Amino acid sequence: MTAQEYKELKLNEKTTVCSAVLYPDGDIKECVKSHLKTMIHTLGNDIWDEIPKDEAPLFWLTAYMGVVLIDYENQLYSEELTPEQERALRILYDADVIMEKPANIHYGNRYLGIARES
Repeated sequence: MTAQEYKELKLNEKTTVCSAVLYPDGDIKECVKSHLKTMIHTLGNDIWDEIPKDEAPLFWLTAYMGVVLIDYENQLYSEELTPEQERALRILYDADVIMEKPANIHYGNRYLGIARES
């Protein structure tokens, strides 16, 4: 869904409970169970074979997919935000759907030595 649609959903729910994944193109998927399960669902279970055993799957996938993990209090990402992600986050910040607290957790692709998903 778009940031505008997500904003309206959360405002209508009158809740601060937010758990979503923001993709590089600005699309937002609400998490049903967890951020990790949402990302795995997007990529399929075969992605488990690509995740190095000594890496945390959540953080590795954040870098691999170039996504932002959204919760009400934090927005975690790896490396850089795309212009579409910046616009989407601004919509959510301005509507007070989430607190403005973005955090670059690591320089993912350079740090992990992986190419972003195409």
